[in-house]
Amino acid sequence: MNTASKTLSESVLRRLTNNAVTMFLGEAARYEAAARPGLQLALCNEAVADMNMLVVGAGADHDHFRDMLNSCLHRQLPFLAIIFPEAGEAFDDIAADLGLAYAVDFPFMVRDDMPLEPSGHPDVAVVCASGAEDADASADVLVSAYSMPKDSVLRALPASLLDSTGVDVYVARSNGEAVGSVTLTYHGDTCGIWAMGTHASRQRGGIGLRLLSTAMAQARSNGIRRFFLGATPAGYRLYESLDFKTVCTGRVWVSGESHQA
Repeated sequence: MNTASKTLSESVLRRLTNNAVTMFLGEAARYEAAARPGLQLALCNEAVADMNMLVVGAGADHDHFRDMLNSCLHRQLPFLAIIFPEAGEAFDDIAADLGLAYAVDFPFMVRDDMPLEPSGHPDVAVVCASGAEDADASADVLVSAYSMPKDSVLRALPASLLDSTGVDVYVARSNGEAVGSVTLTYHGDTCGIWAMGTHASRQRGGIGLRLLSTAMAQARSNGIRRFFLGATPAGYRLYESLDFKTVCTGRVWVSGESHQA
């Protein structure tokens, strides 16, 4: 999709999210997907809710939504349902009726075209990941930051992801130790930001700011002009400090336990 001339409205952000989720999770060993108008289901088939998700937007049919939820519930697969405001509130009632729990508000934020220089912790080195060693280092960060099982992370985000067209993973290191990781997806002149994490023992020390500002600055040098993301509560202030603005706020429902929301 050509997004160069399109405002990053709620509907555009939802379509970009669908595209990004496919790019980000599409290398998973057990990946599968299904789609209906207004609905996109992406599954890594791992026992981690954050690795299985259903995105819901305008045009979604209530029965199709219910069927997709039931397909995951019958398989006892933990998952997230991310409901954009344009979908309406009836989907929340269906999720609740089927036993999902409301997890958190989920702001979708955008940073428009503005200059950016790396900032944050000056002693942290940030590199674009390549190869199995960097994939393992990124997994270690996510395991620490979000209490996810490492085998699940490596199956969902394998080393082959680093070779995928349209995806970059950046790893931050301090004294050789991996302390941060973030994934970028590319959509024309627009970039999505995903799986932003800092090692649990090193949070609130400027590492996340250094990692993200460096990755974004590199993306800008390669022609990217706009960024978007879904903000967890833990990351919201960091994104605000980098001039991200909320466009709309989705609602996340969960079956199982979310490690990020």
